[in-house]
Amino acid sequence: MKQKSIKLNPVFVKTRNVRNFEVMMDGLALSEGEGRLGIVYGRAGRGKTRTSQWYQANNSCIYLRMVTVWRTSELYFLQMLCRELGILNPPHRKGPAFTAIVDKMISDPQPVFLDEIEKLPRFFLDLVRDLSDMSTAPFVLIGEEELFSYMRQNRRVWSRTFQQLQFDPIEIKDIIIFTAETAGLNLTPQVARQFHQSSNGDFRIVKRDILNLVQIANAKGTDEVTEGMAKIAIKTGLSGR
Repeated sequence: MKQKSIKLNPVFVKTRNVRNFEVMMDGLALSEGEGRLGIVYGRAGRGKTRTSQWYQANNSCIYLRMVTVWRTSELYFLQMLCRELGILNPPHRKGPAFTAIVDKMISDPQPVFLDEIEKLPRFFLDLVRDLSDMSTAPFVLIGEEELFSYMRQNRRVWSRTFQQLQFDPIEIKDIIIFTAETAGLNLTPQVARQFHQSSNGDFRIVKRDILNLVQIANAKGTDEVTEGMAKIAIKTGLSGR
C-alpha cells in the first residue's frame, strides 16, 4: 500500500519565545491607564513578526510594519496608522492626523505593534512616545538587535519602556514540536539537533529545511525520518542560500 502523501500544514506553534511574548503583553496590561512602551528585539528569523501578527489576529490589537519611504514623512506614517485604526479618510496634515489617532485610541486604547521601526529616523520615537502618552495605549516596538540601543539612546522613550523581550534562537524541543504539529513527522533529538545546528536557531531556516524534509519523505514513501534524510534536507537548503 502506498504511503499517504505528507503535507506541511500552516499551524502556529507556541515556542518559548511566543509564551514569553504573551507574558510580556500581560505585563503591559498591568499598567493600564498610562502611556507605556514595550520592545521586542532579536536577530532576523526568530519569529518576532509572525508572533506579533498571530497575537494581533487573536486579540484586539493593531499591527503596522514600517516602510522605508516613510523616512522623510511623518505624515505617511500617521495616515497609515489612521487607516489601521479604521479612520478611512485620514487628514492630509500631520497635526489633524495625530489628533485623529489620539481621539480614536482614547476611546479604545488597544495595543499597537510597530514592526521594523529602526528603519525610520530617531525622531519617530518621540512621535510614538507622544501618541502613547496622550492616548494611554501601549505601543510595542519590534525590530532587530540594534533596536535595543536605538531606544536606550532616547532617555524619555526608555523611561517609558515598561517591558522588554529578546527573542532567543529556537530550541531543539521547539523543532521537534513544530515538525510533529505541522507535518506529522516525529524527529529524534539527534535529528532535531542537526536542524538546530545548521540553522543557528533561525526559525525561518528551520521551516525551509523541514519543507525539504517533507519532500524527501514523500519521495521515499516513508514517515520515518533518518539522520541521512535530515542531512539531505539541510544540504538542499544550503544550496539556495
